[in-house]
Amino acid sequence: MSGTRDLCHQSAIAFMQGDPGRAVAVLKPYWPIPEEEIDGLAYQSQQQMQAVTKRFGAARGVEYVGEERAGDSFLRHTFIGKFERHAVRYLCLFYKPESEWVVNAVNWDDSVEQLFD
Repeated sequence: MSGTRDLCHQSAIAFMQGDPGRAVAVLKPYWPIPEEEIDGLAYQSQQQMQAVTKRFGAARGVEYVGEERAGDSFLRHTFIGKFERHAVRYLCLFYKPESEWVVNAVNWDDSVEQLFD
């Protein structure tokens, strides 16, 4: 899938707009795990996002940071979600078992210091 960056960007935007359900829905067609697991991740993120916005303030947007590759099989895109008082990392990990990229994992956290590793 050549549009992995755009796909992750769409997901990150939806996430920062306060809609983790839509954020994972964007990725679902390319994510080969049970739909119930994906929906569970969205639910957990929704609960956590409420606490994050109370602590960090209102969302201010999304910024692309970069991509990293591990061999020919793994690709990770990193975005930051910007809030009034802090930011979160938004990471999309893709895996290519043969000829097509699939979503392997999506994570977000406030460990912004890891952007410099």
